[in-house]
Amino acid sequence: MADLTDLPGPQGKDNTPGLKSIIYIAPLIWFSLIKGFKTTTAAGDSVTIDGSHQFLPEKGFIKAYGTNDSAELKLDPTGERDGRGKKATFEFFNPGNTPEAAEFDRTIKNLDCIVLLQTPDGVVQQVGADGLGCEILGSYASGKLSGGRRGYTFKGEAYQNGNQFYKGDIVLKDGSSVNAATGVITPAQGGG
Repeated sequence: MADLTDLPGPQGKDNTPGLKSIIYIAPLIWFSLIKGFKTTTAAGDSVTIDGSHQFLPEKGFIKAYGTNDSAELKLDPTGERDGRGKKATFEFFNPGNTPEAAEFDRTIKNLDCIVLLQTPDGVVQQVGADGLGCEILGSYASGKLSGGRRGYTFKGEAYQNGNQFYKGDIVLKDGSSVNAATGVITPAQGGG
C-alpha cells in the first residue's frame, strides 16, 4: 500500500482542464499482455501502469477523433463504506455522418476496451483494465438546419479503483507507436 504524501497545489504551474482531441482505443481481445500497476513504492507508482501493453500481431490502439472541448473524463465514488471503488466515465463527440463512424458505433458497443486519454499537458490516463474493460456506447444526432451538431457522441464507462496513469508506448494498429511520456512517434517497421 502506498504511503500518504503531501498534496500541494499547482504552485504556479498550468492546470489546463480537458482532454486532447485524439482518443486511443483497443478491445481487450486484441492484447497479448495487459500490464498492471507498478509494484515499486515511489510516490505515484501504485496508480501508474508498469510499462507498455503488448498486442497480438497486426493489432494495436486505433485513434478516434473527438471535437475539441467535447471530451471529459470523470471518476466518481461507488460502493459502500469498506468497499469503495470508482466509476470512470468519459465522453467525446465525433462529427459527421459516415459509414465508417456508423460501423464503429455498431461494433464498439459489443467490445470491452482499454482507452487512453491525454490531457493538454501530455499526461496519459487509462480507462479500463484486464478483466474490467471499458464499455463504449454511441448515440447519433443529425442536428437541425438552424443549428446544432451532426455526429456521434460516444460515452465510455468502466469500474476501477481510481485514476490510472500510462507512461508506456502507445502501440498503434498500423505498427507505429507513440511514447506516452515524451510524445515521440516511432514509425512502423518495414512498410516498404
